[in-house]
Amino acid sequence: MFSEDALRPTGLLRFVTHRFILLLALMAGASLGVVRAEDPEPADAQVGGGTPGGTIALTSSVTFTQNLTGHVYVWDQGRLRPAAQAKVSTGEALVRTDSSGRFEFEPEQRTGTLSIVKPGYDIVRRPIYYDQSVIVLRNLVVRAIYIPFGEVTKPEVQAWVHALVDRNLINAVVVDIKNESGQVFSIAATPTVEQIEASRDGSSVGTFLEELEGKGVYRIGRVVTFLDNTYPWWFRDNALHHVSGGLFLDGMGITWSSAYTAGARAYNIEIGVAAAEYLDEIQYDYVRLPYENGLRERFENTEAQRVAAITRFAREASEALHLAGVAVSFDTFGVVSTANNDQGIGQSVEGLAPYLDYISPMVYPSGWHPGSLGFAYPPAHPGPVVQI
Repeated sequence: MFSEDALRPTGLLRFVTHRFILLLALMAGASLGVVRAEDPEPADAQVGGGTPGGTIALTSSVTFTQNLTGHVYVWDQGRLRPAAQAKVSTGEALVRTDSSGRFEFEPEQRTGTLSIVKPGYDIVRRPIYYDQSVIVLRNLVVRAIYIPFGEVTKPEVQAWVHALVDRNLINAVVVDIKNESGQVFSIAATPTVEQIEASRDGSSVGTFLEELEGKGVYRIGRVVTFLDNTYPWWFRDNALHHVSGGLFLDGMGITWSSAYTAGARAYNIEIGVAAAEYLDEIQYDYVRLPYENGLRERFENTEAQRVAAITRFAREASEALHLAGVAVSFDTFGVVSTANNDQGIGQSVEGLAPYLDYISPMVYPSGWHPGSLGFAYPPAHPGPVVQI
């Protein structure tokens, strides 16, 4: 999947490093597990202090009596370095590593599992029953394709993707989980999704994603967020409105839910959390207000209020999804990366960045207004526009 030369340390270096970490374990004098991103799950582990003979089969019913402490490291220019500010979760509690890569959980916060998210590195999700653990993260260099909602359920498409993976042409996929119409695959269907009849059979998608996980593929789930042609019709108080009354319809004739309301924000976050079992990253798209004229809320709110609403969604999504053990990313308008305002849509890259692991600016030329970047018609100059 990953190039042995480009993405992993040499065999000798890995051997030496592994032995060095084991030496740290012996020096610590406690039960310590060493986990790498590509390691298989351990068969058993010591719980609560490493008493001889105290090994048990991994089970979610274990009661812990000791704190869980550990360190997270990354490979950087051939050296093992602490991974500061990595998000570490047990599913019950979420912490960030300090400057030395250290984290700690109280006994009541332990669940027997651990997930670690740090931008630029593969996600780690492993059973952890030792009282101390050292985790070494693997570099992540994504080569992905995007599979639309209507295509991913087709057996021939899934077979084609497997072939690309097996030929080492890709190591990641972006799969629609919720589309522009508001339809949601059943693997991410929440009670509200079921209530509004937005669920669509996704059993084959779940199987497909599990198969890709077995091949080491990094799986990104795209969730179309506030553009939604289903939810607003059921929850009009959580929708955007037209200045003349009624629900707002954009240029495509589609309704939008409102980032200003807690209900609309929670609805999309809960879908991401429900899908987390099958994914490594949730990518939110259409995380903004519509840019078309006639939006009542544009007149009722200032730029600061627009930006605050979208940024609040980023903060809430970050808390929930990092706790669930997945990375969080947003697609943003390319123009907001260079403009000195939010362009009326509520996006501020500077405001969003502290909460997200990745940001994907949509820099394709058709997203720029005539005259932008010195070009009368930017789409006629795709190379220079993207380069700028």
